[in-house]
Amino acid sequence: MKKTLLLLFLLISVYAQAQRFQGKIVDQNGQPLPYVNVGVAGKDVGTVSTANGTFALTLPDSLNQQTLLFSAIGYGSVQYKVGDFKRQFAGQQAVIQLREQAVALKEVVVRPQKFKTKVVGNETTSKAMLVGFKSNGLGSEIGTLLKIGKPSFVEQVTFNIGHNKYDTLFLRVNIYQMGKDGPEQNLLRTPIYLNVTKEAITDGITLDVRKHNIYLESDALLSLELVRDLGEGGLWFSSGMFNSDSYYRKASQGEWTKIPVLGIGFNATVSYAK
Repeated sequence: MKKTLLLLFLLISVYAQAQRFQGKIVDQNGQPLPYVNVGVAGKDVGTVSTANGTFALTLPDSLNQQTLLFSAIGYGSVQYKVGDFKRQFAGQQAVIQLREQAVALKEVVVRPQKFKTKVVGNETTSKAMLVGFKSNGLGSEIGTLLKIGKPSFVEQVTFNIGHNKYDTLFLRVNIYQMGKDGPEQNLLRTPIYLNVTKEAITDGITLDVRKHNIYLESDALLSLELVRDLGEGGLWFSSGMFNSDSYYRKASQGEWTKIPVLGIGFNATVSYAK
Protein backbone atom coordinates (compact mmCIF):
# COMPACT_ATOMS: atom_id res chain seq x y z
CA MET A 1 0.00 0.00 0.00
CA LYS A 2 2.83 2.40 0.87
CA LYS A 3 4.59 1.63 -2.41
CA THR A 4 1.37 2.32 -4.33
CA LEU A 5 0.88 5.66 -2.57
CA LEU A 6 4.52 6.61 -3.20
CA LEU A 7 4.18 5.78 -6.91
CA LEU A 8 0.96 7.79 -7.12
CA PHE A 9 2.66 10.75 -5.42
CA LEU A 10 5.58 10.60 -7.86
CA LEU A 11 3.24 10.50 -10.84
CA ILE A 12 1.30 13.50 -9.55
CA SER A 13 4.56 15.38 -8.93
CA VAL A 14 5.82 14.71 -12.46
CA TYR A 15 2.49 15.83 -13.94
CA ALA A 16 2.56 19.03 -11.90
CA GLN A 17 6.08 19.81 -13.06
CA ALA A 18 5.36 19.38 -16.79
CA GLN A 19 1.95 19.81 -18.36
CA ARG A 20 1.06 19.02 -21.97
CA PHE A 21 -1.07 21.51 -23.85
CA GLN A 22 -2.85 21.19 -27.16
CA GLY A 23 -4.23 23.98 -29.24
CA LYS A 24 -4.96 25.52 -32.60
CA ILE A 25 -3.58 28.63 -34.28
CA VAL A 26 -5.89 30.66 -36.53
CA ASP A 27 -5.83 33.94 -38.45
CA GLN A 28 -8.16 36.88 -37.88
CA ASN A 29 -10.85 35.12 -39.95
CA GLY A 30 -10.67 31.95 -37.90
CA GLN A 31 -8.84 29.98 -40.61
CA PRO A 32 -6.13 27.58 -39.41
CA LEU A 33 -2.52 28.72 -39.84
CA PRO A 34 -0.03 26.02 -40.83
CA TYR A 35 3.62 25.78 -39.79
CA VAL A 36 3.58 28.49 -37.13
CA ASN A 37 6.59 28.52 -34.80
CA VAL A 38 5.62 27.85 -31.19
CA GLY A 39 8.23 27.84 -28.46
CA VAL A 40 9.82 29.23 -25.34
CA ALA A 41 12.20 32.02 -26.34
CA GLY A 42 15.83 30.97 -26.00
CA LYS A 43 15.00 27.46 -24.74
CA ASP A 44 14.92 24.02 -26.37
CA VAL A 45 11.16 23.69 -25.88
CA GLY A 46 9.16 24.29 -29.02
CA THR A 47 7.31 22.91 -32.02
CA VAL A 48 5.58 23.93 -35.27
CA SER A 49 1.84 23.84 -35.95
CA THR A 50 0.59 21.19 -38.37
CA ALA A 51 -0.92 21.81 -41.80
CA ASN A 52 -4.26 22.12 -39.96
CA GLY A 53 -2.92 24.69 -37.49
CA THR A 54 -2.90 22.36 -34.48
CA PHE A 55 -0.02 22.01 -32.04
CA ALA A 56 0.96 20.14 -28.87
CA LEU A 57 3.60 21.28 -26.40
CA THR A 58 4.81 20.14 -22.99
CA LEU A 59 5.69 22.99 -20.63
CA PRO A 60 7.62 22.29 -17.41
CA ASP A 61 7.07 24.46 -14.36
CA SER A 62 10.75 25.48 -14.44
CA LEU A 63 9.90 27.72 -17.42
CA ASN A 64 6.91 29.47 -15.85
CA GLN A 65 8.68 32.85 -15.86
CA GLN A 66 9.87 32.52 -19.46
CA THR A 67 8.18 33.81 -22.63
CA LEU A 68 6.11 31.53 -24.86
CA LEU A 69 6.14 32.91 -28.40
CA PHE A 70 3.89 32.24 -31.42
CA SER A 71 5.28 33.64 -34.68
CA ALA A 72 4.84 33.32 -38.44
CA ILE A 73 6.11 35.27 -41.43
CA GLY A 74 3.58 37.95 -42.37
CA TYR A 75 1.80 37.92 -39.00
CA GLY A 76 2.24 39.79 -35.77
CA SER A 77 3.70 37.64 -33.00
CA VAL A 78 1.74 36.69 -29.88
CA GLN A 79 3.47 36.02 -26.57
CA TYR A 80 2.56 34.84 -23.09
CA LYS A 81 4.43 34.31 -19.89
CA VAL A 82 4.49 30.51 -19.67
CA GLY A 83 2.82 30.50 -16.23
CA ASP A 84 0.02 32.77 -17.49
CA PHE A 85 -0.53 30.59 -20.55
CA LYS A 86 -0.81 27.49 -18.36
CA ARG A 87 -3.35 29.11 -16.06
CA GLN A 88 -5.44 30.51 -18.93
CA PHE A 89 -5.65 27.27 -20.89
CA ALA A 90 -5.55 24.66 -18.12
CA GLY A 91 -7.88 21.78 -18.98
CA GLN A 92 -8.89 23.18 -22.37
CA GLN A 93 -7.65 23.55 -25.91
CA ALA A 94 -5.78 26.78 -26.52
CA VAL A 95 -6.94 28.86 -29.47
CA ILE A 96 -4.33 31.41 -30.53
CA GLN A 97 -5.12 34.09 -33.10
CA LEU A 98 -2.42 35.74 -35.19
CA ARG A 99 -3.25 38.82 -37.22
CA GLU A 100 -1.73 39.70 -40.57
CA GLN A 101 0.88 42.39 -40.23
CA ALA A 102 1.59 44.96 -42.90
CA VAL A 103 5.30 45.08 -43.63
CA ALA A 104 6.84 48.54 -43.74
CA LEU A 105 8.74 48.54 -47.01
CA LYS A 106 12.20 50.01 -47.15
CA GLU A 107 13.29 52.37 -49.89
CA VAL A 108 12.81 50.61 -53.24
CA VAL A 109 16.00 48.97 -54.44
CA VAL A 110 16.27 48.43 -58.20
CA ARG A 111 18.30 45.56 -59.54
CA PRO A 112 21.32 46.96 -61.37
CA GLN A 113 21.51 46.56 -65.15
CA LYS A 114 25.18 45.74 -64.88
CA PHE A 115 25.91 43.27 -62.13
CA LYS A 116 28.18 40.50 -61.00
CA THR A 117 27.23 37.21 -59.41
CA LYS A 118 29.04 35.11 -56.86
CA VAL A 119 28.38 32.14 -54.62
CA VAL A 120 28.43 32.74 -50.85
CA GLY A 121 28.29 30.09 -48.15
CA ASN A 122 29.68 26.58 -48.50
CA GLU A 123 29.88 24.69 -51.79
CA THR A 124 31.13 21.41 -50.35
CA THR A 125 29.59 18.23 -51.79
CA SER A 126 31.54 15.84 -49.58
CA LYS A 127 29.99 12.47 -48.74
CA ALA A 128 32.68 11.75 -46.17
CA MET A 129 31.67 14.47 -43.68
CA LEU A 130 27.96 14.68 -42.96
CA VAL A 131 25.84 16.79 -40.62
CA GLY A 132 22.15 16.38 -39.75
CA PHE A 133 19.50 18.09 -37.65
CA LYS A 134 20.22 18.14 -33.91
CA SER A 135 16.80 16.59 -33.26
CA ASN A 136 13.83 15.29 -35.26
CA GLY A 137 11.47 17.65 -33.44
CA LEU A 138 9.43 20.14 -35.42
CA GLY A 139 11.19 23.48 -35.45
CA SER A 140 14.67 21.97 -35.43
CA GLU A 141 16.84 24.06 -37.74
CA ILE A 142 20.29 24.08 -39.30
CA GLY A 143 22.00 26.76 -41.37
CA THR A 144 25.14 28.32 -42.83
CA LEU A 145 26.51 31.87 -42.77
CA LEU A 146 26.37 33.87 -46.00
CA LYS A 147 29.12 36.49 -45.98
CA ILE A 148 27.84 39.45 -47.97
CA GLY A 149 30.61 41.80 -49.07
CA LYS A 150 28.30 44.21 -50.90
CA PRO A 151 24.51 44.64 -50.69
CA SER A 152 23.12 41.88 -52.91
CA PHE A 153 20.00 40.21 -54.28
CA VAL A 154 19.61 36.46 -53.66
CA GLU A 155 19.10 34.69 -56.98
CA GLN A 156 19.07 31.06 -55.88
CA VAL A 157 19.84 28.88 -52.87
CA THR A 158 21.42 25.43 -52.88
CA PHE A 159 21.46 22.67 -50.26
CA ASN A 160 23.98 19.87 -50.84
CA ILE A 161 22.65 16.50 -49.73
CA GLY A 162 25.05 13.85 -48.47
CA HIS A 163 22.52 11.12 -47.71
CA ASN A 164 18.72 10.94 -47.85
CA LYS A 165 16.34 8.06 -47.08
CA TYR A 166 13.04 9.98 -47.09
CA ASP A 167 10.65 9.51 -50.02
CA THR A 168 9.74 13.20 -49.95
CA LEU A 169 11.39 16.20 -48.35
CA PHE A 170 9.25 19.08 -47.09
CA LEU A 171 11.26 21.74 -45.29
CA ARG A 172 11.07 25.49 -44.80
CA VAL A 173 13.82 27.77 -46.09
CA ASN A 174 14.68 30.71 -43.84
CA ILE A 175 17.10 33.62 -44.15
CA TYR A 176 18.02 35.48 -40.97
CA GLN A 177 19.91 38.68 -40.41
CA MET A 178 23.15 38.03 -38.54
CA GLY A 179 23.99 40.00 -35.42
CA LYS A 180 27.06 39.99 -33.21
CA ASP A 181 25.65 37.12 -31.12
CA GLY A 182 24.26 35.05 -33.98
CA PRO A 183 21.11 34.87 -36.15
CA GLU A 184 18.39 37.44 -35.43
CA GLN A 185 15.12 38.28 -37.22
CA ASN A 186 13.86 36.47 -40.30
CA LEU A 187 14.32 38.62 -43.42
CA LEU A 188 11.69 36.88 -45.57
CA ARG A 189 8.33 38.52 -46.26
CA THR A 190 6.67 35.31 -47.46
CA PRO A 191 7.45 31.68 -46.56
CA ILE A 192 9.62 29.58 -48.86
CA TYR A 193 9.21 25.79 -48.80
CA LEU A 194 11.40 23.08 -50.25
CA ASN A 195 9.17 20.24 -51.46
CA VAL A 196 10.94 17.57 -53.50
CA THR A 197 10.73 13.81 -54.05
CA LYS A 198 13.64 11.47 -53.49
CA GLU A 199 13.87 10.76 -57.22
CA ALA A 200 14.40 14.45 -57.97
CA ILE A 201 17.32 14.80 -55.55
CA THR A 202 20.83 14.49 -56.95
CA ASP A 203 23.80 15.80 -55.00
CA GLY A 204 22.00 18.99 -54.18
CA ILE A 205 18.72 20.88 -54.33
CA THR A 206 18.63 24.33 -55.90
CA LEU A 207 15.70 26.75 -55.62
CA ASP A 208 15.22 29.85 -57.76
CA VAL A 209 14.13 32.56 -55.28
CA ARG A 210 14.24 35.65 -57.53
CA LYS A 211 10.48 36.19 -57.26
CA HIS A 212 10.88 36.75 -53.50
CA ASN A 213 13.07 39.81 -54.11
CA ILE A 214 15.41 39.04 -51.18
CA TYR A 215 17.85 41.90 -50.66
CA LEU A 216 20.70 41.44 -48.21
CA GLU A 217 22.57 44.45 -46.88
CA SER A 218 24.83 42.47 -44.55
CA ASP A 219 25.73 38.92 -43.53
CA ALA A 220 22.84 36.46 -43.21
CA LEU A 221 22.13 32.86 -42.22
CA LEU A 222 20.56 30.51 -44.79
CA SER A 223 18.76 27.66 -43.02
CA LEU A 224 16.43 24.70 -43.40
CA GLU A 225 13.76 24.00 -40.79
CA LEU A 226 11.78 20.85 -40.01
CA VAL A 227 8.13 21.88 -40.19
CA ARG A 228 6.48 18.55 -41.03
CA ASP A 229 6.96 15.04 -39.67
CA LEU A 230 8.82 13.30 -42.51
CA GLY A 231 8.27 9.80 -41.10
CA GLU A 232 10.87 7.06 -41.14
CA GLY A 233 14.14 7.81 -42.89
CA GLY A 234 17.18 9.98 -42.47
CA LEU A 235 18.65 13.16 -43.91
CA TRP A 236 22.29 14.26 -43.85
CA PHE A 237 23.99 17.23 -45.48
CA SER A 238 27.44 17.54 -46.97
CA SER A 239 29.94 19.42 -44.82
CA GLY A 240 33.59 20.30 -44.70
CA MET A 241 36.19 21.56 -42.27
CA PHE A 242 36.95 25.23 -41.70
CA ASN A 243 34.27 26.48 -44.08
CA SER A 244 31.89 29.36 -43.48
CA ASP A 245 30.33 29.03 -40.01
CA SER A 246 27.20 26.93 -39.51
CA TYR A 247 24.60 27.00 -36.73
CA TYR A 248 21.80 24.85 -35.35
CA ARG A 249 18.93 25.04 -32.90
CA LYS A 250 16.85 22.18 -31.52
CA ALA A 251 13.42 23.80 -31.36
CA SER A 252 11.30 26.75 -32.51
CA GLN A 253 12.30 30.02 -30.84
CA GLY A 254 15.30 28.23 -29.29
CA GLU A 255 18.84 29.54 -28.90
CA TRP A 256 21.23 29.19 -31.83
CA THR A 257 24.52 27.33 -31.32
CA LYS A 258 27.54 27.46 -33.61
CA ILE A 259 28.66 24.09 -34.99
CA PRO A 260 32.35 23.58 -34.18
CA VAL A 261 34.83 23.14 -37.04
CA LEU A 262 32.39 21.82 -39.69
CA GLY A 263 30.54 24.01 -42.18
CA ILE A 264 27.37 22.68 -43.86
CA GLY A 265 27.07 22.68 -47.66
CA PHE A 266 24.43 25.41 -47.98
CA ASN A 267 25.08 28.33 -50.32
CA ALA A 268 23.42 31.11 -52.26
CA THR A 269 24.08 32.73 -55.61
CA VAL A 270 23.82 36.51 -55.19
CA SER A 271 24.03 39.44 -57.60
CA TYR A 272 25.40 42.91 -56.89
CA ALA A 273 26.27 46.08 -58.78
CA LYS A 274 29.57 46.17 -60.60
